[in-house]
Amino acid sequence: MTRTITAVLAAAVIVLVSAGCGATPEASTPPVVTETPRALPTPEVEVPVTAATLTPAVPDVPPVRVAVSSVDIDVPVVPVGIEPGGFMELDPNPAVAGWYRFGADPTSGDGNVVISAHVDAPEYPIGPFSRLRDLGAGAEVSVTDAAGTTHRYRVDSVTYYRKTDLPVDELFARQGSRDLVLITCGGEYDPSVGRYRDNVVTIATPVD
Repeated sequence: MTRTITAVLAAAVIVLVSAGCGATPEASTPPVVTETPRALPTPEVEVPVTAATLTPAVPDVPPVRVAVSSVDIDVPVVPVGIEPGGFMELDPNPAVAGWYRFGADPTSGDGNVVISAHVDAPEYPIGPFSRLRDLGAGAEVSVTDAAGTTHRYRVDSVTYYRKTDLPVDELFARQGSRDLVLITCGGEYDPSVGRYRDNVVTIATPVD
């Protein structure tokens, strides 16, 4: 399967490397300019990201694990950014979730913590996040950070959004809320494009 997210950042950067320097001004040789090969983009996934200029902020304690015991979810979490095409990058294995590193981490005083994973993928079994649809209000979610601290959240809602209707600015908010946002794909699968129609979004609030 392919996973969904829309929006931000899409420019390939060409790096020019100069070489050549003479011992004296008279003997100097012109610099040799070489162009580094342009990296090929990795496969795109589909969880939309808010359109903005992203300034990478390196959080002190990123999440490393997310677990929801009521639906048997317990997966590692790795930091992820954005693909050249503007899509949030994710591990190809649906059993590994990605944390949006340009947003808040669990220790942040403001901003949503966004964690996403594929619902399934070629050559892999269906992923644990497929069970997000079975969550009910009040279910507990735990997120362990790199310092070993466990942060607890309580589920408020599970919502299916058409990919074109995903409230990107709200979900990826960097201020005004401190929710945990879990995202995967769902709804009907369209084999003609190899995509699911919807995003399944779980919102959970911190348990103080």
